[in-house]
Amino acid sequence: MNKISEHEAIQMIAEAFNEPVNRITRDAVRADIEGWDSMGALVLIAELDERFDLELTAETSRGMQRVSDVVDFLRTHGALHD
Repeated sequence: MNKISEHEAIQMIAEAFNEPVNRITRDAVRADIEGWDSMGALVLIAELDERFDLELTAETSRGMQRVSDVVDFLRTHGALHD
């Protein structure tokens, strides 16, 4: 599995939600990110599957309320390097 940095993960998340990377921080809340809608969530799920062979279920995705939840998911599943 290719590993990425936390910064690269935030860039990937910004792309998935079609948001400028400067609007996406670790502490950003789902409700404040316009692109984090059902379509954005599907793009993120597909990206994690394609890039890391990680299965992010719709249920788990719905439970994520902050960008840090996505970053922590990546860290827990070994997709981030230090």
